[in-house]
Amino acid sequence: MTLFTIVKDLIGKEDVNWGDSSSTFSRETHSGGSTTLHYIDAECIPSTTLGGYIGDNLHEQNTDTSTTSTYFTINSGGSHAKLDTTGLTADRTFTFPDTGDQELIGATDLASTSNGLGASLVGVEDSGSLLDATDVEAALAELAGELSGLAYCRGFRKGFEMNDAGDTQISIYSGCAYLGTSSDYRVVRTEATVTFTLGSGGSNSASEDLDAGAQEIHYIYIDKSSISSAVLTATNFLNHTTVPTWNTTHQGFYNGDDRCIGAVLIDASNHVVDFYQASQQFQGFSTPIDEYNLAAAPGNMTELDISSCVPTFAISARLVVSSPAGNDLFIFDVTSAGVSGHLLYVAAGNHGVIDVPLTSDQKVYWASESTQTTGVSVIGFYADRV
Repeated sequence: MTLFTIVKDLIGKEDVNWGDSSSTFSRETHSGGSTTLHYIDAECIPSTTLGGYIGDNLHEQNTDTSTTSTYFTINSGGSHAKLDTTGLTADRTFTFPDTGDQELIGATDLASTSNGLGASLVGVEDSGSLLDATDVEAALAELAGELSGLAYCRGFRKGFEMNDAGDTQISIYSGCAYLGTSSDYRVVRTEATVTFTLGSGGSNSASEDLDAGAQEIHYIYIDKSSISSAVLTATNFLNHTTVPTWNTTHQGFYNGDDRCIGAVLIDASNHVVDFYQASQQFQGFSTPIDEYNLAAAPGNMTELDISSCVPTFAISARLVVSSPAGNDLFIFDVTSAGVSGHLLYVAAGNHGVIDVPLTSDQKVYWASESTQTTGVSVIGFYADRV
């Protein structure tokens, strides 16, 4: 048997021919008969050229579905991941990080405010080594802590001087102030002169009414609970007879979370006593307020209480001393000892003006050399810390 005959026997039941795989052809067998053979589809396996492709006839679809030319889906039958080009306006390239331990973070995680997500996933560059933090979330917390501890900001106030503007109204000039509270702090301001009407029927319903029928001091506060913006309007102020106290943490006079910016005197007719503010420190009365009305002056250091007309934050007062007989020498001091007192000489038929220091409860000690009939009135006060 020749080599040719052996080869023919080996491929006698099938042959290799290129063409349409759906058609057949006949060939002669080695024994002289014929058999029907199928073509091998040229589309499926390249026969004459390199770079051909395996067509659909030999491709088996995997178990995933929902993959098109627009998007590609992995694990479509379960919790899937999808690369979707819908909405793109140009070609986009996503480059995978060349590192062994890199998570892919989605928009939901980046937008989250939960601990460990959001800004904690974004690093910060700190070439000056000024921060201990290494991500944005921690850096913001570190900066917030530093800002809250800045001593120069605590107690800050500029402006907010006041003048009377009617029987129940005052003008509050533009200003800026630190407002520390039990939960946070902020700097608030006005951008124009504000006309504030006192009383619950005025600018702020939380204000106290002017209905005492007697002389009393009303304190003007920034009303923390009413604030929704850093820019204040008349509705963000209130008046109240509650006396503020010094807050050592926030360095200002407060009633709860409300910061005091000043005070006005109300007369027995429930009207604002006419006043003017010469500076942020000094507030004067247009008409003197009598506190010692033409009686014999004390010969020894005696307490004179003027707290009925000057506020709790007044550190000194300006007094007018009148002596009809005149030629009298007066001494004023913050203690009964009178060691470092302030001296005032009043000539006959005249009066004198003197600034005197006050005790923490708005009192002053005074005495006269001749104990003659004397009158003492208050025409203003100083309030450096308000």
